[in-house]
Amino acid sequence: MATWDEDTGERYLRRRRRRIRGPLTLLVLVGIVSGAAWYGWDSVLNVAPAPGPTQVCSTPGPNAKQRITAQTVAINVYNAGRVAGLADRTAAELRQRGFTVRKVGNAPKGAKVAVVEIRGRAKNAPEVILLARQFSGEKIEADGRSDVSVDLIIGADFHGLVDKAPSAMDVDTPVPICVTATPTPVRG
Repeated sequence: MATWDEDTGERYLRRRRRRIRGPLTLLVLVGIVSGAAWYGWDSVLNVAPAPGPTQVCSTPGPNAKQRITAQTVAINVYNAGRVAGLADRTAAELRQRGFTVRKVGNAPKGAKVAVVEIRGRAKNAPEVILLARQFSGEKIEADGRSDVSVDLIIGADFHGLVDKAPSAMDVDTPVPICVTATPTPVRG
């Protein structure tokens, strides 16, 4: 049998270990949480920007013709008429002709378009000229946008695309052909 003094000594050592172990565990946990918080904060603030798409333009020489294809033209198709699904059907036909259709939807409220309106960076931009050949009765507007996308707004009197319209053509314009090139991400 253990005497009272030996028992008291063991109790004293156990209590002492518990008193040291609690704060020590708390200190280790605070260090881990602080390290994780710093790592998260640093990761959020020091994110390398993702490579974005850039435009590559080929400036034509004087009196030189440029070749543009439907695959290089990005189009947004909007319906300003009352015929449901007209923008979807037109976008599908343009895709069949090789055009890249990005957005399809309704035109902004207040858009007054009778047949077709084509909006691009310039009236004589190659992508605008090629898209305009797909329609008759079109109205072309230049809005000075910085990218090479083209907006196609279809009105209530639109009756379809022109048969046998070109999907590629040579254009004689001082406005350069630009394509949006997406850089390949670098793996680290």
